Amino acid sequence: MTERVEEGAPAQKAGNEAVAAEAFDAQRRSRDVVWSQGAALAPLFFFGMSVPANVVLAGAPAHIGDAVTTWMVLGAFSFVVFFALAALSFVGAARLRSAHGPLGRWLVSIAAAAAVLVHTGVVFSVVESVAVPATRSPESWAPELTANAAALVVFPYIVAAAANVYVLIRLWRRHRAPRDVRAIEPGTDPRASTPR
Repeated sequence: MTERVEEGAPAQKAGNEAVAAEAFDAQRRSRDVVWSQGAALAPLFFFGMSVPANVVLAGAPAHIGDAVTTWMVLGAFSFVVFFALAALSFVGAARLRSAHGPLGRWLVSIAAAAAVLVHTGVVFSVVESVAVPATRSPESWAPELTANAAALVVFPYIVAAAANVYVLIRLWRRHRAPRDVRAIEPGTDPRASTPR
């Protein structure tokens, strides 16, 4: 009888390791969902906050008022894009929590990569309008920015792009512990105390 317990001990240990790895993977997926949803909602939340901030800071110094107005204008024109990316990210996040993890990872990755491109495009256009004033349209709705105001405008977009890059890194980096080969041999059940 003692021999049977000794034979079952490695299988029990392998089963415990497999269950621990599954629990760790579920926790990691849960954190991935929180990060992806936060990064997807950040531009929409920021736009929502820039509207009342524009009213409150109406008498603020010029570079702050211009920056807040530019945030509002950029947010209004990019709202549809960021809303669609947030919706795609939320669908992918729901898949991450379910058994369809790879599909969810791809959907969230597509949304995060597209968000990085949009944020980068916004940063480039703001910097270009300050660095090369001739490229600025005279019919532009946004105020003409100084270098300080432009730095203030692009800061949240750089942070949002970095958050989406972090989401991509989290989604594609492997956190799994190495599997025990004996736990997945044919005829064994890693959760059982004895081999089948």
